[in-house]
Amino acid sequence: MEDQRLGRAFTVRDASAAGMGRGALRNRRFARPFHGVRVEGSGEGADLRARAHALSVRMEPGQVFSHLTAAALHGFPLPVRHTDPQADLHISVFEPQRAPQLRGVVSHELKATGQLVTSIERLAVMGVEDTWAQLASSLSPTDLVVVADWLVTGREPYSGEPPPTTIEALDRAIARRGRMRGVKTLRVARDRARYGSLSPQETRLRLLLQDEGFPEPALNHRIMSVAGELVAMVDLAYPDRHVAIEYLGDHHRTDPHTYRDDILRRERLTAHGWAPLFVTAHDLHTPAFLLVRLRRLLASTGKVL
Repeated sequence: MEDQRLGRAFTVRDASAAGMGRGALRNRRFARPFHGVRVEGSGEGADLRARAHALSVRMEPGQVFSHLTAAALHGFPLPVRHTDPQADLHISVFEPQRAPQLRGVVSHELKATGQLVTSIERLAVMGVEDTWAQLASSLSPTDLVVVADWLVTGREPYSGEPPPTTIEALDRAIARRGRMRGVKTLRVARDRARYGSLSPQETRLRLLLQDEGFPEPALNHRIMSVAGELVAMVDLAYPDRHVAIEYLGDHHRTDPHTYRDDILRRERLTAHGWAPLFVTAHDLHTPAFLLVRLRRLLASTGKVL
């Protein structure tokens, strides 16, 4: 939904045609987010989605939100540096249409190769697969894998709802890029993407372990009791060694109920013969001790790395 603080957006052209004078259009009750656009309200604190709605009133047919703007509209798990709500908006057009030159907008002219366009809240937005492919010029290889994991997994392990897309659909988006810059990076990210990761940090932890020579762990592994009851679904696991790895975000420390659940979870895992390893953001930033701990755990269960 549009940010209610902004109210209704309209073009200066439409307002003038309806009889609104220049003086009225200069009234402070209207924000001016883009040239030729007025919005009811101050515009202060408007988020990216609200700004996209404001820009849409002057967009022409064939112009679509793309790149980082489309990624934000789709809800991609982007790194913090790419989540500025006041960042310039990206829009694309397909040749021979010419992209508009507008302050606050980054314009792109694309060759039509079968890219998919979808609608979000009546906004024309590049489809999830082609949006991911466009991010090759903006994201690191690791962040591309983070987004790919999210796209092919979604919340399905919890909710049962189908994920946003599939590996095969990402392959088709890569093929549509032809020989454009970044295709090799996309192929590497696609090959490293896995179904099952439920958070960016889980993906980063998996990639770290693989890069350090550890076997690829199972993702969101369900541990069952002898009686067939679910003991826990752990973030990463080495089932043959009964080693369970859990990533703990900061809320695990600050929320008393979550903190208590973590203690009980550790006790349940241990009681069922599993060796738990809890990992924090600090471990990802300075992983040396984490890697030592994991090697010790695997060695104690019969596997030395």
